[in-house]
Amino acid sequence: MPENDNTPNLDHIFTAYTSGGPLAAPAGPAAAQHIARRRRTTRIITAGVLAVALLAATPAVASTWTNQEPPALPADTPTPTTPAPSLSPTPSASPTPSTTPSTPPPNGQIGKTELGNATLELPAWPEYLKEHCPAGRVKFSDGTAQLAPNSELRIKLTEVVHADFDQDGAKETAALINCSGIEMGEARVLAFDRDASDNIVTMGLVTGQTGDIAWIRGIRAKGTAVEAEVVDAAGEGVVEGFAQSQWRTYSWSGKGFVQSGGPSMFPPNPRVTDLSISGDDVQLVPDGTDTASGTLRLTVSNQGPQRATDPYLTVDLPGEITITSLPAKCETSKTLSGTRYRCWLPALAVNADSVVDLPLSAPKSVFDGAQPGRWEAKIVWGYTGTDTGDGKGWPYPEPDGAEDDNSANGNVLPAP
Repeated sequence: MPENDNTPNLDHIFTAYTSGGPLAAPAGPAAAQHIARRRRTTRIITAGVLAVALLAATPAVASTWTNQEPPALPADTPTPTTPAPSLSPTPSASPTPSTTPSTPPPNGQIGKTELGNATLELPAWPEYLKEHCPAGRVKFSDGTAQLAPNSELRIKLTEVVHADFDQDGAKETAALINCSGIEMGEARVLAFDRDASDNIVTMGLVTGQTGDIAWIRGIRAKGTAVEAEVVDAAGEGVVEGFAQSQWRTYSWSGKGFVQSGGPSMFPPNPRVTDLSISGDDVQLVPDGTDTASGTLRLTVSNQGPQRATDPYLTVDLPGEITITSLPAKCETSKTLSGTRYRCWLPALAVNADSVVDLPLSAPKSVFDGAQPGRWEAKIVWGYTGTDTGDGKGWPYPEPDGAEDDNSANGNVLPAP
């Protein structure tokens, strides 16, 4: 442009402007023209400086221009997306220690001596033992407790084991306890812990004599569970030598103990079966000048569930009445009232019967002016070898619920 011919050197003006030097121009038309050119130059320089400043401060400026529309992007430029804020907390260079440390769980590992001299909360015993065995808060001394000093039955703590049943990092205690006497008893396993005040508290009943469990022989810890050695129910009692045993595992569920391992039931005991015997009165008939004879017929049955491999029969006869022809395997012994015969019979299968005929003989004078005599017989299977007074020990029992029909009796009627 023509006016540019008279324009002062812009480099000098810019230098003067940036250095803070004097920018005044002489008065007059030349001065006015100089001022006009200076204003135009100043606008150009100021715009340039502003542009540079905007490029350097674009993020800061853009963040304050919230009402402006963003610049249009090229068609092939993907639209940027704002990343979702992270939900994870901002990591810290070093964790801040808690001002309240966590309280460790109570130590529920209680020794047998301490437990056997403590006051324990015991659940109720079965109905038939309620009058004999204490329940509720029971004070133990030297591992035992009684409902009364003269009570026939007493509670005894026999074994103690420890494991972390509730998995809180501290062990608890399981104890085998029984209440028993000469003729009856009950065993159970209980679990104990401590509360925050260090008092012994009862967690609950681990297991007792329920279902087919007739007794609990022992306990042991396994991991976070307790195992109990249980024996099967067999008749009115369990005698060493014929009872089956199993180890069953019990675990804490958060509310109580449940079986978590081992068999859930016993198979039929191979030593237990239901035998029965029956017979009628015997009428003696004269067979000579001073003797009379007759036959005692006994029927033996096996109602199962097992084959009786070696059952034996006992027969008690009064006075001078004798068996004149004994089976192959018999023995005799004297009793206060007469004679006892013990005879071993062949194996008897399930649902099979066996008829045994025993010929009897007696002097007619035995019955002169007397009442008829009586015979008694019993069928049993096996024995444990434990002496019961007759040298043969306890016989195998019958299944629970079996009828009491393994013995019979009748009259021995005198000859007319």
